Amino acid sequence: MRAEDKVIDIRQYRDASQQAIIDDISAQAFLFLRSEAESHNLPMKSVLLEHLLGIALVIKAVEGTDEARDILADISEQLSDF
Repeated sequence: MRAEDKVIDIRQYRDASQQAIIDDISAQAFLFLRSEAESHNLPMKSVLLEHLLGIALVIKAVEGTDEARDILADISEQLSDF
């Protein structure tokens, strides 16, 4: 094995570590929303759609309409990959 093969790109490690934290936070948020939806006898789909709309409106308020549209377009593109 060459010495270069043993070198770790710290940016990739940091990005992977950060992504793991983001994934964990997202999972916790989903579990919370599901639990609250169940406890109030609400359909999970309705809660998720309202939550997504709320996030988009926050992004619009903070970053502007174009950024909110870009993010929603990115989500749409990723969903079309399924």
